[in-house]
Amino acid sequence: MPTLDISNFNIVVSVLGGWISLFGLVSYLLKENFYLSEALISLLAGITFGPEALNWVRPMDYAGTTGDLENVTLFFTRLVLGVQLVLAGVQLPSRYLKKEWKPLAFLLGPIMAAMWLSTGLLVWALVPQLPFLHALAIGACVTPTDPVLSNVIVKGKFADHNVPKALQKIIIAESGANDGLGYPFLFLALYLIKYVGDGGASESGGGGLAIGLWFGETWGYTIILSTIYGAAVGWVAKQLLHYCEEHKFVDRESFLVFALSLALFITGTCGLIGSDDILACFIAGNVFTWDDWFRLATLDEYVSTLGH
Repeated sequence: MPTLDISNFNIVVSVLGGWISLFGLVSYLLKENFYLSEALISLLAGITFGPEALNWVRPMDYAGTTGDLENVTLFFTRLVLGVQLVLAGVQLPSRYLKKEWKPLAFLLGPIMAAMWLSTGLLVWALVPQLPFLHALAIGACVTPTDPVLSNVIVKGKFADHNVPKALQKIIIAESGANDGLGYPFLFLALYLIKYVGDGGASESGGGGLAIGLWFGETWGYTIILSTIYGAAVGWVAKQLLHYCEEHKFVDRESFLVFALSLALFITGTCGLIGSDDILACFIAGNVFTWDDWFRLATLDEYVSTLGH
């Protein structure tokens, strides 16, 4: 006799599939006429379907504990950002980071530092009794421009009509690089909190150790290593794919999704060594299409569509 199977898996798949289908039917209307991004709409949908509203999707039932739920959320976030940042790097023209290094350095250096300090000061002023170093740590978390959210002003009809092409590209590059480059601002505040805050009561070593760790671990191991690793993996991947495509070893479907598999590989391997997978993904994507070969080969196909 048939029985209902109202399991969490069936509910989640039904809600997810139904939502994606319904959104797809009106996606052009919402994005191009009302200028609403997928991220904002999906956020509202998540709140609606989640425990605080309809309670159709119950994450705690799957994760078990709050700690496990936070880990799962972190892992999925890394995957989304990794894929998005590789695609952001792929979308940029040939040798873009080299050609436009001056405006990028200005945006990622003094402008980003000013954003960090101003945001930290604002948080410090608005939250009573919050230590200044803690406010700087919070400011570092919201300073980088999100590469997913920035798509709303660099893709689609609004961007084509209102945002010059050169500005679109610099926004893509800046939003791709600054997520990874937000680490120095965050860890400077965290190291100072740990070794200097409260008179260094939590850990001994003082400001000298804090600055040493900031240069060694944050800049050396996290930023520089991830940049070198991303560039190396992107270059090797480009050479291998070019060779295999020339010799007809790879089919068209695998060719089109190669950037996605590259994003997964870099996210996982950088996670294994504890480096900055976000920055590595962006650098790898840009080096991967350094000669514009892959970008032009997929300009009107699947990978470009995913970048939207």
